[in-house]
Amino acid sequence: MRKVKKPMLVLLLLVLALGAAGGRALAGLDREKIVVLDFLALDDQGRYIDTLSIEGTDLTNLSRVMSQGIAARLVQYGEFEVENSISLSRELDSFGFAYDASAWDRAGAVLDSGLADQVITGSITMLQNTAVIGVQRFELQQGQVQLVGSAMSSAPRLADAPNLVDGLVTDLFPADVQVIERSVEQVFAVPGQVRLNLGQSKQITVYALDAMGRPIANPQFLFFSSDEAKVSVDENGVVTGLQPGTSTITVRAISRTTRSGSPATMTVTVLPPTFGLRAGTLLTKRGDQERFPVRIGLRLTPTIDQKGSQSTSPTLVPPEETLPTEGSNPLGLISSFFGSMLTNGLMTIDLDFDPSRELFVSFSGVQRSSAGYLGTGVGYVTPLDNFEAQKGFVLRFTAGTQYRATNRMSIPVEAVVDAIFPTASVFSPSFRIGINLGLDLFP
Repeated sequence: MRKVKKPMLVLLLLVLALGAAGGRALAGLDREKIVVLDFLALDDQGRYIDTLSIEGTDLTNLSRVMSQGIAARLVQYGEFEVENSISLSRELDSFGFAYDASAWDRAGAVLDSGLADQVITGSITMLQNTAVIGVQRFELQQGQVQLVGSAMSSAPRLADAPNLVDGLVTDLFPADVQVIERSVEQVFAVPGQVRLNLGQSKQITVYALDAMGRPIANPQFLFFSSDEAKVSVDENGVVTGLQPGTSTITVRAISRTTRSGSPATMTVTVLPPTFGLRAGTLLTKRGDQERFPVRIGLRLTPTIDQKGSQSTSPTLVPPEETLPTEGSNPLGLISSFFGSMLTNGLMTIDLDFDPSRELFVSFSGVQRSSAGYLGTGVGYVTPLDNFEAQKGFVLRFTAGTQYRATNRMSIPVEAVVDAIFPTASVFSPSFRIGINLGLDLFP
């Protein structure tokens, strides 16, 4: 048994190793392969220099350091398979490049051999004490070697040239290939203000820019709502109106290593339906009538925009005198309460009537959400055909839900309970229960 188990264990380990190697190979097939060649050196006349034949090693070392610096940045980026003159030394030696072979010829030989999808190389030119660094990126397009990217910069001293790597790599690739992480300086959310109907959703468009005003490639955004009970926002920047009112959406941009210094903000206002029609019936009979009465109704929800109101009033009294504050002024409290209800669309006027029988008017405070609504109000009912019939004050309780047909229209279904307190002593209090179906319109 032991002799059987040992070969099986070895075979199992071998299969696992081959599977892991195969997985890494398949993962590598999905990435483009870039070969970074050592930089060439040119004199002040533009002629190639054999760096191995000159005294001193600074130029030779810089040629290798610049290529290794670019290769290191590409490896950190993680989207390419990267090789350089060291890892491909045997293959590059087989080409037998002369020291004065141009960058174009070197890149063409590497690309034609299938060693790479892209080739990056460069040149170092000494102008007195200034080092001018040029970098080129080549690809095969329709079987021809094409220059697809280039960058150039200079350093006052030869020893400062490696500090140019980040800037050169940034300019070498298009803006959507962000090899070098750029910090996010500005975030813009468009539009700055959004008005949503209750239950409506809208996508926010957000832009992230760097210090030079260039767009950041593929940033991630974090979205926050100041009042999630009124406005929700998901990870994709879709805002949804849940309850009437106003909420502030804050947006921050983050990249792999940085986040935005100052966030963008936008104001989202959720609006309730402003006009509605109802048609329904009472489930309780009225008096000695055999039929269930049919009712037709209107719903009006006025809203007041208070953006233009003055937040602080000027001082019009001597310093030793003080004006009564809102907390000590009952009228101020009442005004503030009803003003808030009107601003947020929480006050609804109900107008119901049984054709030729009676008229009912009430004022209801309604708590709305995208799922439904609850309301409590007071009103008055009066007959239209027989003024000696029952009339009086009413307490109304409403519960409903709605189906959102379009962004500007919903179909509500509601149950209504009315408690009637007659003004004449000959009548006793009564209750009515009704069901309505209707149509609500948004602004």
